[in-house]
Amino acid sequence: MSTKTTFKRVALVTVAALGFGVLSTVVPAQAAVGTALTVAVGPNGATSLTVVGGETNTTGALIRFDVTNDETSTAGLGSGDTIIGSVTAVPSLVVAKTLAANGNGLNDTSALPGSGKSDFVMLESRNQTAGVPNTTAALTTSIDTNWTTMAGAAPFTGLATTGATAVLDTATVSSAAATDGSINASNTGYVNKDTVHQLTTAQYTKSYYATIRPRVGADVIDKGAYTFSFQLTNSTGMVISTKTVKIDFVSTAAKSDAAVTLTPTGTFLVGGTLAAYDSATADSYVSLTLRNRDGGLVRNNLGGNEVPSARIQWSRTANPGYVDTATLTVNDSGTLGTDFGSDVYSNGNGTMVGQDGVYSVTGTLPSLATDAVSTTAAIAYRWWLVTETQHS
Repeated sequence: MSTKTTFKRVALVTVAALGFGVLSTVVPAQAAVGTALTVAVGPNGATSLTVVGGETNTTGALIRFDVTNDETSTAGLGSGDTIIGSVTAVPSLVVAKTLAANGNGLNDTSALPGSGKSDFVMLESRNQTAGVPNTTAALTTSIDTNWTTMAGAAPFTGLATTGATAVLDTATVSSAAATDGSINASNTGYVNKDTVHQLTTAQYTKSYYATIRPRVGADVIDKGAYTFSFQLTNSTGMVISTKTVKIDFVSTAAKSDAAVTLTPTGTFLVGGTLAAYDSATADSYVSLTLRNRDGGLVRNNLGGNEVPSARIQWSRTANPGYVDTATLTVNDSGTLGTDFGSDVYSNGNGTMVGQDGVYSVTGTLPSLATDAVSTTAAIAYRWWLVTETQHS
């Protein structure tokens, strides 16, 4: 082998190495925007939901999709970005459901279950209220999602598409596209929803909504949890992100396996007042948390709160059984001073969010009482929490 030939081979290796180094450091002029997807069934980011009550054709659940980009110029879904929904797991313990017959696509509201479509349909939704970005965090606010704002009902005919009460998202897309099981940049997006708190100069996230309802002819009540999957794809068809949520539909709260937890804080004085945590004059306060079997949320078939009841009971020596002495009020409305929380979350300072499954417990504590037989009889008190599923 000649010296000249050897030199040429070395030179080629050097050029190739230099070329690789140059390519690895150059940023393309048209770099793609980084996009992320989160999917939630509640304001606290929950991904599990139990829906209580209603018939197959009147029950539903609202889902929020948060799409975040790393460039403020393209907040939310960009051109060619699409979120596609499907059912990827079906319950099998109560009824022998299969993925082939009861899973798959959420599109085509006219199709029946078992025809390659799932037991559910996905109706793109709107009529939320956007939050208000501002130049400083102190002036910026977020607006809680209205989880009762759901589109349509089986058989999905006569859906309002115009006027103040229209919920089906047909503002910028056709009626057919609003029920095609997908969401794109044409759909209505909202900034600063729930816990999203953005400035005017830094808006990366938009929230989109869809209503999940049983398909006409589907048998979904008291059958168990379904897994809903949502894929975010870009203009080339590449899957950017896949997120899932679990939803089950039950006829009564007694079938939800929900649990309530009471958290009392402070000193509880005879005849004292239980105020919401926000009250500066409160000597004591109590929060109540309602969760489903997976630690997720529990709502009714119209998207509203399922409200447990809380009482205080007493037992006296001459009558050792417990009886009610004070009925308390529980609240998860998101109203400052009524719901539980240090302050409203939307102003960036507090922890209170409506419909997050954390309730305030307010009312008047019982006064001392005397036994019918002896004025010095001992009295025992206890909290009594009641859902249709659990007592504590």
